[in-house]
Amino acid sequence: MYLVTNRITGGSFVLGDHEKQRLRELIEDSQDRFAHKVWDLCLMDNHYHLLIEIPPNSEMSREEVLRCWLQIQSGRNPGDPGDAVLDAYRAKIHDLSGIVGNFQQRFSQWFNRQKGRWGKLFGAPFDSVLLDTYGSVGKAMAYITLNPVRAGMVSDPAEYHWCGYAERMAKGRLRDDDHLLAPYLIGELGLPQDLLDEPPDALLERLWKRFRESLLGHSLRFESSELRTLADLLNAEDKPAEVDWPKLLQLQSRFVTKGLALGSQEFIEEVLQEHRVTLGYSNRRQPLQTRAWDGIYSLKNHRKWIS
Repeated sequence: MYLVTNRITGGSFVLGDHEKQRLRELIEDSQDRFAHKVWDLCLMDNHYHLLIEIPPNSEMSREEVLRCWLQIQSGRNPGDPGDAVLDAYRAKIHDLSGIVGNFQQRFSQWFNRQKGRWGKLFGAPFDSVLLDTYGSVGKAMAYITLNPVRAGMVSDPAEYHWCGYAERMAKGRLRDDDHLLAPYLIGELGLPQDLLDEPPDALLERLWKRFRESLLGHSLRFESSELRTLADLLNAEDKPAEVDWPKLLQLQSRFVTKGLALGSQEFIEEVLQEHRVTLGYSNRRQPLQTRAWDGIYSLKNHRKWIS
């Protein structure tokens, strides 16, 4: 699981609604071409955030790899290319750089045609953070969700159209298999394991209700599942949104995009052990505890805290 972030060259605010719609379409389309799931997203005016899961290569059948390969043949039907080609393609579609590079390149080409420009659109190679699947996914989603709030664009992230959270609060789905995200979140959100036995609709209702509570720092009570907007909640508590929202939200999902990995101490130690030589780390390197979240560690020092 990865948190992926990239920014437009020079931080230019060039992504309007039309551009965001096209970028979203290409991100969604990439899931048919590559072996990954986009669990969450937030498209801002000059950058984007994605939560991407890449399953093990072995989970994908030969037939599925062939289907993905045929997706890139531009309407041609060349037939089965053989095992050598498909094995090489299997590796490519499980590679994060190939996944992100594909939709970024396609979007850049479209954008340049639309604007009559040329050259690079994204300012640098994308940032990615490897996440402990059973411990930091909810925190990464909170960071993604709160971007438009931190930017002062909305007071409630459910009001921001270009994020997965708004879709979920409207009972929409980023994917029709959204319930498969639940095992990664229930422990982190303090929900019981037997919730996984509930029907998908009931499971998702409780999951996103608790996620919303976590965004608000448990400052508000959820007496009714019908209270889906911040205004509803504040009115129920007789609290004015313009005064109480910044305090209630308790923006503690500060994050570092150069941390490389985020999770439990054991998870970071496993990453260090597996990739120590590749990363050029000495044996003295240790997991670093974050200042924002208790029990969460990082692989590197924090480059920047976003509050």
